[in-house]
Amino acid sequence: MEFEKIKLVIWDLDNTFWSGTITEGEIQPIGRNKELLLSLTDGGIINSICSKNTYDVVASKLTELGVFDYFVFPSIEWTPKGQRVCEMIKSMSLRPENVLFIDDEITNLEEVKHYSPGIMVSSPHVIPDLIAFARALGKKDALHTRLEQYKLLERKGVEQKKYGSNEDFLFASNVKVEIVEDCLPEAERIHDLIMRSNQLNYTKKRISKQELDKLLADKEFRCGYVSVQDKFGKYGIVGFYALGNRRLEHFLFSCRTIGLGVEQYVYATLNYPELEVSGEVISHVNRSETPAWINHFQMPEPVLAETSGTSGTDISGRSKFLIKSPCDFSKSIAYIKNSDLFDCDFNYVNPRRGNVIEAHNHSVQVVGLKEYSERQKQEILDDCVFFDEDMMKGRIFKEKYDVVFLSTLVESYAGIYREKKSGLLVTFGSYQFPLTSPQYWPGILDGSLFSSNNKFTEEYLRKFASKYEFVGKTTPADYRERIDKVLGYLHKDTRLCLILGVEFPYEANKEEFYKDRHVSHKLLNDEMRKMANENPRILLLDLNEIVKTQADFTDNLNQFTARVYYEISQYMIRIINQSVFAKVENYSTLYVYFDVLLNYTKMFTKRIIPKNNSMYRNLQETYHRLSRKKK
Repeated sequence: MEFEKIKLVIWDLDNTFWSGTITEGEIQPIGRNKELLLSLTDGGIINSICSKNTYDVVASKLTELGVFDYFVFPSIEWTPKGQRVCEMIKSMSLRPENVLFIDDEITNLEEVKHYSPGIMVSSPHVIPDLIAFARALGKKDALHTRLEQYKLLERKGVEQKKYGSNEDFLFASNVKVEIVEDCLPEAERIHDLIMRSNQLNYTKKRISKQELDKLLADKEFRCGYVSVQDKFGKYGIVGFYALGNRRLEHFLFSCRTIGLGVEQYVYATLNYPELEVSGEVISHVNRSETPAWINHFQMPEPVLAETSGTSGTDISGRSKFLIKSPCDFSKSIAYIKNSDLFDCDFNYVNPRRGNVIEAHNHSVQVVGLKEYSERQKQEILDDCVFFDEDMMKGRIFKEKYDVVFLSTLVESYAGIYREKKSGLLVTFGSYQFPLTSPQYWPGILDGSLFSSNNKFTEEYLRKFASKYEFVGKTTPADYRERIDKVLGYLHKDTRLCLILGVEFPYEANKEEFYKDRHVSHKLLNDEMRKMANENPRILLLDLNEIVKTQADFTDNLNQFTARVYYEISQYMIRIINQSVFAKVENYSTLYVYFDVLLNYTKMFTKRIIPKNNSMYRNLQETYHRLSRKKK
């Protein structure tokens, strides 16, 4: 086994990292494995987990043992391991050839080899040899820099799932690239990069440290290293080039930058020199535009007013806000610097069943938190496999919030069902395809109709239909009645801000699920506007003031571009600062700054404006002027 190639060790847990099976009783830690974990980390080798277990149980035990933070991208669930390991390797931008998977079951080893050809696999008998190898590494990474960099990638991966497109995510990430040509102080790191990088090493030239020192001192070559950071953190030195006579002798980047476009940015910055690519690379460079999201575009980060002087309130010390909405709105929260003031009830995936839980933000279920007894809630959970225990706990009425943001979007499509004997109401899916109608069962069962990823059976649907009857969807009058109840149950000082849906159609829509959704939005919105005029505790966040054209949509009527989510964050801030009587910060300059940068980026990317054009120069001047003004 080629230990020197290892960049990542993926551990099984039961009878591998520890003795025993955690679901069957107490396990026994293996001291040498903890020592190995620490030695690998000190030596710059990353560790992860692929285990068939329950996440919370395992995480608690590893935390108790003091080692959970040494693992990145842990995959702890009950599905087969082959595909999971393959996805883990991709998420970390590594190659199977640089990964060792340790498991005590031969079937798991063979399955992982099938899905990730080239990966190194072994039973725990390899551990003594691996310990000797790790000790020989010494403390090459005593500060655990590499571990922190992969933790950064882990956080980034979670955030990326919130965006409708990769480009939206990149624009929102504030990617900053710095090129430094004083390389000698960083020669050690550069040499390590030359020897370790593969997937983005375009020339594949390995040289000794002495040869590198000589190259860096050669005045015939222009050398530079590349550092990257974004809103998630600093990646450190991730790239190096050596340019001589308009030809790249070295051109390489760490795999951690895959997908950021850093290699294309640097290549364009060097004015597209000659490059002879050796072997395979995961991303090719070309004579195209510089990636527009790098260094050219930084979204200003909105900040809630922290103090109000003598006439207002210090909201940082006492205020709290709740947002109950689809998970897409997490993108808006991500733009708010002091987002720790928010509790977030977004749609989520039940980790045990894999189904999407979204009904907890429907007015029927919100009111039910107060009006249904614990026995009734349990009855609903027993009947409705599309619900889970967490949605029945709810915190909207348990804490005093200054503002609760409640999305109305689910009201326009969710089907409502009544238990025939008790009259209890529950909601699920689309009113267009009632669960109680046998004509829709084939589509619900095969997944061609919207089912929130629930794995229904015909037997379950028959049982549900015998006990519940379909009553339609929320009407404006229904919603008014329920919102009155919600206001009565909230703390008397809490204000309720309703998020109103878009009232014109998404023309590219091809899903029956979204057909005429905008019409339902309009009817509901009109009623809520009347209600807000009558009740000062009701506020409105009207998406129609932000979403103006077809270009503002991404996949459907309820998913938008990064610009829209950014403006939603500013809208929320204005509402909050005014509602709690805090000092309202002036965002007009930031808004113009954002708008100009957006237009500048679009025109630059599409090469509409040549660089020597006066309009281009004016935009640059405006950019620098607003930058100074912002400071």
